Amino acid sequence: MFYGTRITRGVSSWQIFPCKDGCCQAEIGGSWRLEEGAGRAGVSSAVPSYRLLRQDDNSVITGWTGADSYDDNTWSACVTIPRGGLYRLETCLDAVSAKTGEHWRFRGDMRMHIGCGDVFVIAGQSNAAGYGKGVAWDAPDVRVHVKRNSGVWDMATHPLNDATDAYECPNVPMGQVGTSPFLSFGKRHADYTSCPVGLIPAAQGGSPIRDWDPKQGGHLFRNMISKIQRAGGATAILWYQGCAEAMTGETDTYFDSFKSLVESTRRILGWTIPFYTFQLNGYLGDTSPRQWDLIRAAQRRAAHEIREVYLLPTWGMDLADDIHLSPSSNVALGEQLAALMDLGVRAPDLMRAEKTSENQFRLVFDNVRGSLLLRGPAERQELAIRDEAGQIPVSGIRAEGNCLTVTLAREMRGGVFVSMGLGAVPKPQPVMDDATNLPAIPFLDEPIV
Repeated sequence: MFYGTRITRGVSSWQIFPCKDGCCQAEIGGSWRLEEGAGRAGVSSAVPSYRLLRQDDNSVITGWTGADSYDDNTWSACVTIPRGGLYRLETCLDAVSAKTGEHWRFRGDMRMHIGCGDVFVIAGQSNAAGYGKGVAWDAPDVRVHVKRNSGVWDMATHPLNDATDAYECPNVPMGQVGTSPFLSFGKRHADYTSCPVGLIPAAQGGSPIRDWDPKQGGHLFRNMISKIQRAGGATAILWYQGCAEAMTGETDTYFDSFKSLVESTRRILGWTIPFYTFQLNGYLGDTSPRQWDLIRAAQRRAAHEIREVYLLPTWGMDLADDIHLSPSSNVALGEQLAALMDLGVRAPDLMRAEKTSENQFRLVFDNVRGSLLLRGPAERQELAIRDEAGQIPVSGIRAEGNCLTVTLAREMRGGVFVSMGLGAVPKPQPVMDDATNLPAIPFLDEPIV
């Protein structure tokens, strides 16, 4: 028969609480019952109580503290959990003998492996949901947890976005899922910040951006917001989406829909939550290359024009099939995402294109920590230059510091535009920063002035 203290709400094993100002406040509660023999022996009081311990060495963070107790044998408490962990929450029923004053601490529920750290929501379509198939070392780590689609907190392992006990969840996958970048990201973020990480999958393979735009229905947007609210908040949104629009040609409204998603999320949550976005890689199937260029350009524009939106390029990464990133690429992108977030390591991004002579111009890049590095000959650098007379062949490229000097095979005529990283599958010879090994962010039709 039950006696002691039960936890019925507010905290579960493996849960990560979002940190605010160095701690979090967990509202917990349950029920309690005094053991009949203890009652007959006589007690002056019986108080449901809790304490918090550091799990790795059993040191006490918060000593036994009485909860609020009610006539219907329920209880509640607000537990302060400091940033870090992992912790163990213990409860007991603290009964005091009426005769001797002795404390009899009767048993109570415990919650293991809880922490206060950073909670990230994974949103977008299949490369966010994780469909990478194959072998790459990306083992679980006790510091990285996931709130699965079933609503249960667990230690994070691939696949993060599985359908177990969650078939009614709006973002539950239709097929068998695999790896994504986010377990790798979580481990490296925990290394950089020394705090535990919670991951909340909300992505669904194949989903168009209208499913994320509250102005166009947005059922996956509502699902994401609900998951954030049930988790008590989130640190950032991790976004990988856009393949659907590149395939269908619905590119004209992509920027506006993404902006609506960002602004609506921030309005509901009440603060400027950051969005960390992946710029599209590619697709080996038969499609219009121009549509992929337009989506990448819209994603770059979002990072330039919307506050707290960050962009990580993915071109040059291996694919596991026609469109999904390979497991090794997912591991690499996860680590790059953590470096972007925690170390400020950004990919080179074009600032301006300036004409230096009739057949030469200079590309000046921001976010170059070392020097730009050319991989391969000039004709393989994925630069495309056009003027009023058509395409202009490149005869030479020279890298120096944060600049590329481009020499053309003929003189420029009229308005001139330059692009880099074009096509459904851009060639994997991008311009790199030799200090970070990150490729430059692809861009489309930038004017040379």
